[in-house]
Amino acid sequence: MRNYISERVSNSTNYFNFSGIDVYIDDDIENDLDPKKILVAIEKRLPRSFFRKLESIHLGNYEKFKERQIDAIYDDNKLYISNQQDNYEDLLDDVIHEIGHHVETLYIEDVYGDEEIKKEFLNKRSQLEFELRSEGLWTTEYDFKNVKFDMSFDDFLYKRVGKRLLGMVTSGIFIRPYASVSLREYFATGFEAYYLNDKDVLSRISPALYKKIDHLNTL
Repeated sequence: MRNYISERVSNSTNYFNFSGIDVYIDDDIENDLDPKKILVAIEKRLPRSFFRKLESIHLGNYEKFKERQIDAIYDDNKLYISNQQDNYEDLLDDVIHEIGHHVETLYIEDVYGDEEIKKEFLNKRSQLEFELRSEGLWTTEYDFKNVKFDMSFDDFLYKRVGKRLLGMVTSGIFIRPYASVSLREYFATGFEAYYLNDKDVLSRISPALYKKIDHLNTL
């Protein structure tokens, strides 16, 4: 992944610097969206400290996105965002979500040190397994206590359970279905909700996560 992206970056012809962060446009962004407009909006929403050590943002049509059917990746202080965006809201969601992963690495001890978020996440995973079994799904071959991303578990949720049923069984348990995938995605999805005006819902559904992000906002 890194070698492929590095090659793309070296061939990039569209570059600008935004508040000390290098931004590379490797492929034209669909619907003529202006990334500067999004970055200005994000800079106004997030504390400046959250951008510390963030080296660069890359927008393009990267092969890894197709393989995993995703739109964005955070890797080694860099954000990689798909150029295929329907509108500004979609682009804003993706960038803030990946900044959430960056913030997680900046403040990893603050985020996970007391294990409060982990406990909350595992409790929700237990609820999710109960709901899935109630729907007649066989879950014993999957480890619902594994907090790390696991491709087989991800496939189970999105291919076997399916987006429609997953949305139904996670409602009221997770802020978004994707928050159930792993502990890291639980944090980043909550981070996204917090800064995209879903604070009230987040505080009701995931109080420990809300409290943690609210604390980080003051650092």
